[in-house]
Amino acid sequence: SGKSTLLKILSKITLPSKGEVKIKGSLASLLEVGTGFHPELTGRENIYLNGAINGMSNKETTRKLDEIVSFAGVEKYLDTPVKRYSSGMVIRLGFSVAAHLDPDILITDEVLAVADLNFREKSIDKLMQISNSGKTIIFVSHNLTSVRRLCKTAILLDKGRLMLKDNVENVISEYISLNKKTVLIPNNSKNDSHLVPL
Repeated sequence: SGKSTLLKILSKITLPSKGEVKIKGSLASLLEVGTGFHPELTGRENIYLNGAINGMSNKETTRKLDEIVSFAGVEKYLDTPVKRYSSGMVIRLGFSVAAHLDPDILITDEVLAVADLNFREKSIDKLMQISNSGKTIIFVSHNLTSVRRLCKTAILLDKGRLMLKDNVENVISEYISLNKKTVLIPNNSKNDSHLVPL
């Protein structure tokens, strides 16, 4: 499988066609942030709904509500239906709920790439805080800066196969070398071209 399918299998969104995944501990997923939000419900109602979908009790959600809302920055719009939110607001609220679930394992991909720079930075800091608390984060990204900041160990997949598992710098070096592209540059002659490595 590719990375998206693999993450969906790990998150129990998709069943594998063969094989199995064994997970030790509770798991939360940030793959499709805002999935499960109901457009007619308010931000507040969706926090409770999304929390319940992800295994949080009402009591726990109430205890974390102010922190979730503050992190997402949607205080003014908390009682407004989510259908009136911008896509960025939905992403911020979805990430905030998921980041406050307190799972043993948190799976996330490049969903935050569409968020604004300030929120991305805040989210990376939150992920680092979760990681430093002893939790496991599975982070999939082509953003090498974020991978370097968040990860100590990395794996490199190519067409669904494990190519390398090592410290993050070695894996990034291998990833860069595998992704060097060759471009065909035609010259002035009709039948002659040059291959130029980038």
